Amino acid sequence: MAKFCSSCGKSLDDNAQFCDGCGATQGAATAGAAPAGAAPTDVQQQAAYQQPVQQAPVAEGSYDPQDIEKNKVMAALAYLLFFLPLVACPDSKFGRFHANQGLLVLIASIGGGIAIAILSAILTLISWRLFVISTLLYTVFYIAITVLVVLGIINAVNGKAKPLPVIGKIKIIK
Repeated sequence: MAKFCSSCGKSLDDNAQFCDGCGATQGAATAGAAPAGAAPTDVQQQAAYQQPVQQAPVAEGSYDPQDIEKNKVMAALAYLLFFLPLVACPDSKFGRFHANQGLLVLIASIGGGIAIAILSAILTLISWRLFVISTLLYTVFYIAITVLVVLGIINAVNGKAKPLPVIGKIKIIK
């Protein structure tokens, strides 16, 4: 019967006391560790004999599935009240992402509203008939803001952390 290393899974001679692959001491209990007549594949060896390895930190942009499932509602509400996930679930990376996106939408809507108001005042001073253009600008702008809010809510409810178009790559809340 074949003998395999109890540490690394390497095939050994029946009388080997040490593994020539990893140097581990071998005992009689390791004989027949693999199925009869079949040597384990490299993948099986790694899975069966690999030492526990400390997991690397979570990469940027990846979120814990439990965090996502637990905080979907708060993340969706961030587009209506951006600070809500920061208060309700301050340790949630997913919630913080959507809080940041909600804050960006708020800043864009306030800043854009002020810019359009100034432009509207200038156009009205030029001619009162240009008021129609400023009304159209307001309408188009706030429809665009509404689309961003709806996209954000849909992403949050579906457990996605996709940045919003145009403004989504800016990071204020870390």
